[in-house]
Amino acid sequence: MSGATRDSYHHGDLKTALIVASEEIIRTEGVEGFTLRKAAKSAGVSPGAPSHHFNGTKGLLTAVAIRTFEKLGNELNTLPSSGIPAQDLRTQALGYVKFAAINPGLFRLICRVDLIDFKDPAFMQASFDALNRYGHAAAAYFGQEPPDVNKRVFRPYMASAMATAHGLAHMVIEGRPALLLDKPDSDSTFIETMLSSVLLTTWPD
Repeated sequence: MSGATRDSYHHGDLKTALIVASEEIIRTEGVEGFTLRKAAKSAGVSPGAPSHHFNGTKGLLTAVAIRTFEKLGNELNTLPSSGIPAQDLRTQALGYVKFAAINPGLFRLICRVDLIDFKDPAFMQASFDALNRYGHAAAAYFGQEPPDVNKRVFRPYMASAMATAHGLAHMVIEGRPALLLDKPDSDSTFIETMLSSVLLTTWPD
């Protein structure tokens, strides 16, 4: 580890370095291949650094999950809005599935409530912010009140909308389109040529 790197860590970048290193491990090896020791080695810090700064595996993985939700939010928030509820909901769902397809390891992580502290306030806020436009699109389509981060109530329309996109996302990252398409790139073909039709059938204009 260079002197410059050590200096940057002293200025507060060590946590970020560990989060980025963990993210890359999960991208390449999946969450199953993640260990604190690997994260420390990749970041060029002592083996005890992750536990010291994140209180163990769950703390570090929660930080990675927060960063992942921030990235998901950036993707969904830049999608075009037509003002047509059905179209906007389909656009958000398509973006959600595409994010999962590009980031399968990280997407699986944010679904693993056994590995992350899903009650962490920062995590709860990040997940809400990431899906805020999705939630508003679903609420507009179903003619319901949009989600409120301060009201933890069961909203059937939102559960339905999320279950649809979530199920399609897992279908893609688990390679299920191969059962429908005899192509080497069945996942991307499904997303590009068939998914829009599936979503249109689910949420027609």
